[in-house]
Amino acid sequence: MSDTKVYLLDGGSLVLDGYHVFWNRGPGGEVRFPVYSILIEHAEGRFLIDTGYDYDHVMKVLPFEKPIQEKHQTIPGALALLGLEPKDIDVVVNSHFHFDHCGGNKYFPHAKKICHRTEVPQACNPEPFEHLGYSDLSFSAEAAEARGATGQLLAGTT
Repeated sequence: MSDTKVYLLDGGSLVLDGYHVFWNRGPGGEVRFPVYSILIEHAEGRFLIDTGYDYDHVMKVLPFEKPIQEKHQTIPGALALLGLEPKDIDVVVNSHFHFDHCGGNKYFPHAKKICHRTEVPQACNPEPFEHLGYSDLSFSAEAAEARGATGQLLAGTT
C-alpha cells in the first residue's frame, strides 16, 4: 500500500425516543443516529476507527433502542464490500468504548487496540448514568494501548 486511502463504513443506525436522548425532557419522537466506522489503509497497515454496534447485544440489553442494520452494515459485512476480512485489520482505534463504537471489537482479537488513556478506567467503572453506554465489553478494555490526547498514530500525522 503506497497511497493512503480512507473509507467511511456505514454501520446502520440506532433509533430511540427523543425523550431519552434529551435526559427525559422534551417532546419525544424518534431520533435516528447513524453509526459509522472509518478504515484507513496506510503504508504501516490497516487501521479501523471504531467498530460500530453488535445487533444482538442491542436487542438483548437495550430494548429501548431500535437497531437498523443490514448484513452489509455489520463491520465484517462492510469490510467484505471492500474485499477485506476482519483478519486484514492491523489496528483498531476506539474513540471511546460505548456500545455503538466498540460492538464489533470481538471480530478483531488479533489486532492491536488503541484508545485514550482515560477511557479504560471509565469503561471499567462507568458513572451510573453511563452504565448502558458501556454495556458491551465483549472484549478486554484493559488490553487496549492507552494513549494521551495527542500524538502520532501514523508516521507524519498527529
